[in-house]
Amino acid sequence: MTLHDSPTDARSEPSEADLSRAAFTLIRAAAACAAFCEHIEHNEPATTHQVVAAAESMRRVAAELSDQSGVSLRQAYENRIRGVEATSLLRYSGTTEQVELVGADALASARRWDEVQIAQLAHDRRFHPDVFGLPKIEQLRHYSFHVTKLAGLLADAVEQGSWDAFRDERLADIAVFGVKLATVCNEHLPSTDVDLT
Repeated sequence: MTLHDSPTDARSEPSEADLSRAAFTLIRAAAACAAFCEHIEHNEPATTHQVVAAAESMRRVAAELSDQSGVSLRQAYENRIRGVEATSLLRYSGTTEQVELVGADALASARRWDEVQIAQLAHDRRFHPDVFGLPKIEQLRHYSFHVTKLAGLLADAVEQGSWDAFRDERLADIAVFGVKLATVCNEHLPSTDVDLT
């Protein structure tokens, strides 16, 4: 596998057991986020530790599924962000027709999780101002919706045998939200390679 492999170059497929474990990981991550938000709303003691652990488990499972599929997670991540930026009205800088792909351009040279985190911040600031400007607890609540949706989509892919479609359209999102959850909790990601190989 090279870093230039695209998400559609997969040569293998995770087992049904691996996909089921991944779905449970996402379910538990969504539950951790929901539990944190619920404790905060009730003014009960809460730490971000469970959310940070959920984010780490999401990044890990995304890397494992990518590796099992023969896909570069780093490249899939970049492609996903580049696709979002390319179709957004916010891609235009001022009144000119020049395209500015801030996050995707930064991701093109990112190889480690800490570099991806900075690129994701640049992307979110420019292309998701509606969420980026929210209070942190509201950002986390919004990300919880995404993680829950991903868990359901992965469970559907397992039941329907549609891993290829999930891999191509949503696998990178597991890593994206694994980065976003850590960032909203002010957790600095490690200087380790995104791809396992």
